Amino acid sequence: MLSFRTHLAAVRGMDDFDEEAVLAKIHLVDDDILMLSGSLVDGSGTPSSDFDFCVIARSQDERFHRATFPREQHMRYYTSGDRVKASFDYLPGSLLGVDVEYWTVQEVSALLDAHARLYAQMRTRARKSSGFAASAVDFRVLSRLTYGVPLTNAAAFGELTAGVRPGEVAYTAFRAAVGSYPDFRDLAGMWAQGDHASALIAARKLGVDTFRGLTHVHGNTNRNPKYLSRFLDRLPLPSELTLRFAELNALGAGPRVDAADVVLEWLDLVDLAFAEIRAGREKAEAFVGRADFLGLLKEELHESMTWNAEISNEYCFRAREVEPGLPPLRELLAALTARTAAPHHLPLREWAKDRTAPVGENNKSA
Repeated sequence: MLSFRTHLAAVRGMDDFDEEAVLAKIHLVDDDILMLSGSLVDGSGTPSSDFDFCVIARSQDERFHRATFPREQHMRYYTSGDRVKASFDYLPGSLLGVDVEYWTVQEVSALLDAHARLYAQMRTRARKSSGFAASAVDFRVLSRLTYGVPLTNAAAFGELTAGVRPGEVAYTAFRAAVGSYPDFRDLAGMWAQGDHASALIAARKLGVDTFRGLTHVHGNTNRNPKYLSRFLDRLPLPSELTLRFAELNALGAGPRVDAADVVLEWLDLVDLAFAEIRAGREKAEAFVGRADFLGLLKEELHESMTWNAEISNEYCFRAREVEPGLPPLRELLAALTARTAAPHHLPLREWAKDRTAPVGENNKSA
């Protein structure tokens, strides 16, 4: 009998289950590749988690179409037009559920090719990117391919996923996650108005995004922030850093604190997270290295720019993911509020020397 129990991580409080009853909900055929993944495998699961299966079929069959999908025992199923993407059912008498996605070998191969193109593009950008929307990459499935366990046809699974490079997946996740200058600038605008409550909301977002990026530096390919604190607890980070982040993120500042003080505390945490990012990314081979990243920043600058405090502060913020010794975010916030430039050692004008204004929309100068 097919068994998957040994591949599950220990979960405190998890109900017992019948493997046959779980597998009966999958509608497996002989030449399918069946992959087990999800939180019950990666160790972040709870007693209400799903068994996450992915069926990778040789080609589409009746399971892939709305009219012929064998759904009589399923609570619900998800479609895109006629195409059935996934089905979900609960296990009676348990908090557990069974989630099954249906893909073909060709679709998974196309997804991997699309991610290879996306990764190549991300290596040419120094900005936070939202390129996933147009990349044809289902990142959730891609992430699961980096750690999923083949329960059937392991050789075919290995051949199909030979091109999966977890470090590259982690880098594209990082580039889409790490805190951005526009978010920091929004925070500064709220701060300048004295709207510290709204600034606190913005500071929390900046913090969560940056700590998500930190997990990706250490190889996490999961973009879902739901279990962020659990992922952070696994990393070789100072316990006081992760503990304070967990307290602020999960419990908030408390009813009697000054919101302005907590904004500044969030900024201090973000500074510490960037320090850990700088240290970690030097060991991450798939990440753009310090020199190359600074080169990407240089390519965005040109002599004909209208040089002002805003440009200086923007690059002071963005360079900190690779460059040490830049002013802390508290100082950068004060500079933005005062409409001045925070002092730093980045030779922005020297980088821009002899560079002409960029043509097109790639933000790079000649």
